[in-house]
Amino acid sequence: MDVKVAKEVKAVSMGVPIFDAVAVLLLIAISQFSIPMLIGIIFGSVVAVLNFRLLALTLEKAVNLPPGKAQAYTGVRYMIRLTITAAALIVSIKNPNLHIIGTAIGLISTQVVIFIKTFIVSKFKRKEV
Repeated sequence: MDVKVAKEVKAVSMGVPIFDAVAVLLLIAISQFSIPMLIGIIFGSVVAVLNFRLLALTLEKAVNLPPGKAQAYTGVRYMIRLTITAAALIVSIKNPNLHIIGTAIGLISTQVVIFIKTFIVSKFKRKEV
């Protein structure tokens, strides 16, 4: 994996546990915390980080393919990531030790971390006139 891409994947992966801790604190504050909720958040976060890593690997390979093959390759890999996410939600529904809402919170963790990271970087980035 390219060094810059690997660094970004690592940064997002390191931000996910921080997001999870904040989510747990908020759940405690609103009295909705439970062990199945915690396990669901952890489970969803692990799946989200896995999917993010798979996305990075997919895009890195796709840029070296001809346009038609790259489109087909990324489409297939998208379906694989979507299937993994659907399987995680189904497992969460079927397993009484996992809370579906916790899993959903975990699944969106990478998107939230990327959004917050982008927001913070844009606020502290020097503005060019």
